[in-house]
Amino acid sequence: YGEPTESSQRNSRALIKEHRSGTMTASMVKLEDSLFFSGKRAMEIVLKGIIFASLIIFAVLFVFSLVIFAVVHKTGGALFVPTPKVMIREIINAVDFGRFDDIRELGTGDGRFISAVERSYNRAVVGYEINPIAFFITWLKIHVFGLNSRVKFTNFWEQDLSGAQCIFCYLFPDIMVRLGEKLEGELKQGAYVISANFTIPGWSEDTIVQVNHSIFNDPIYVYRIGNHKRDSSQAVAGL
Repeated sequence: YGEPTESSQRNSRALIKEHRSGTMTASMVKLEDSLFFSGKRAMEIVLKGIIFASLIIFAVLFVFSLVIFAVVHKTGGALFVPTPKVMIREIINAVDFGRFDDIRELGTGDGRFISAVERSYNRAVVGYEINPIAFFITWLKIHVFGLNSRVKFTNFWEQDLSGAQCIFCYLFPDIMVRLGEKLEGELKQGAYVISANFTIPGWSEDTIVQVNHSIFNDPIYVYRIGNHKRDSSQAVAGL
């Protein structure tokens, strides 16, 4: 057949190159299609994740709103606002809780008062909390720290407080008149009532604990049943 000519060799190389180029083009097209569909799939997953997360957040906020509405309705306006730690320290230092055998807290928040009293004075506290989130946090803290205190998932308005020797609360101004009526009608002479931030209208405090802090400097009012209706000018200087 004879030796291949230079022209035929060039044609062969051109055909091989064209074949390779076509093969590479097809591979690149397949790769691009694969990347396109992979990217599309990833985008779908991301979008579904965003939608799912949004639904979860909405559901949590919705449930939380229902909880807040129910709590406000039952407590008359008091919300879950933890007492600042600096105020807790001042209360612990100012009041000798070691002399009380029955200490109650009206609304436990996150349980920091209960924890501070028991760890400082070895005195158990009974707390009442109607907010399920706050109740769980307090309950968890009691069990994690191995405390003897208790938290009850109940409305303190419905509880008999007559046996309490000391009451602590950090509530809301709108309910303080009603609270004063309840405590005055149930507590025995000599029982202490400690109210963070808000006074009990018509009552005279034994002393006011002032917090020395640039932000959390609200007063803490300490009352004693039997002295709570006397002239404020006769207030006892200390506890």
